[in-house]
Amino acid sequence: MRSQIDRQIVLATYNGERFLEQQLESILSQMGERDELLVHDDGSTDGTQELLRRIAGRESMVRLLVHPPAGGPKENFAFLLGQTSARYVYCADQDDVWMPGKLDRFEQVIQFYESVYGVDTPLLVHSDLSLIDEAGSPISDSLWSYQAIDPRWGDHFNLIVTQNAVTGCAMMVNRALLKVALPIPYRAVMHDWWLAMVACAFGKVVWLPEVTVLYRQHRDNNVGAKRFAINPVKQSQYREQIRTSLLESTAQAGAFAQRYVDSSWVELARIYSELPNLSYPSRRYSLVRHKFFKSGLLKNLAWVLFV
Repeated sequence: MRSQIDRQIVLATYNGERFLEQQLESILSQMGERDELLVHDDGSTDGTQELLRRIAGRESMVRLLVHPPAGGPKENFAFLLGQTSARYVYCADQDDVWMPGKLDRFEQVIQFYESVYGVDTPLLVHSDLSLIDEAGSPISDSLWSYQAIDPRWGDHFNLIVTQNAVTGCAMMVNRALLKVALPIPYRAVMHDWWLAMVACAFGKVVWLPEVTVLYRQHRDNNVGAKRFAINPVKQSQYREQIRTSLLESTAQAGAFAQRYVDSSWVELARIYSELPNLSYPSRRYSLVRHKFFKSGLLKNLAWVLFV
């Protein structure tokens, strides 16, 4: 008989056989009797499902969820998060490596903030990551430096609504946040961004400067880490990327405004959600007036020029 489950890790998989076993080892090695790993596979056609069944057969901490394919990583994590019940929940990608002690370190931090703000306060804790390549060789010691991400973004709703500063595989949340944030709407860009917005609006986003995840970059990354640079030859490409980012993030803000009508941030979310409907001069004016900025000088320059 398993003891009370206090911590759950949700792992979304899809054709991840190449790196999955190393990631599972890095997670399972730091789990205890009050931990559970929830896994849902999104219809893999390689050996992922067989690997998961083999490991679940020998590890009582692993529970495989049987459910039709969700349709993508956002949908898969949204499903998994909806199946959790533990006090603390962590998200894990299939191709990374967790640093030793990550589970306990995050729990120590979130319990401190719960002691300050109360257990009913929605909290999200996240950390920096190191980048590695397919072979595990280092690319960069810090994702935040590599992508010019300012982790303080999570403290300001006008900034977090514009750009995500939280990487899901280096994140944990408490039950109070999930009670407010779930279900994740279909208009959310990604599960981690939605949770960060809700935590910023109703609780607190806490960032840790240390690295807790080796974030693997390879050709099959769904999101991955990309450096931003402006090349005059590719202006039309940047314009299209920024336009897509605007449409996705404003739709997400609209979903927030629609759900949380009593929030003190509903008006700001509504204003941001209406940016695509404004003329170019009015849109730029609204960006500056409400400080809907990006992190980093180059990103802001492109954002204001091309949005």
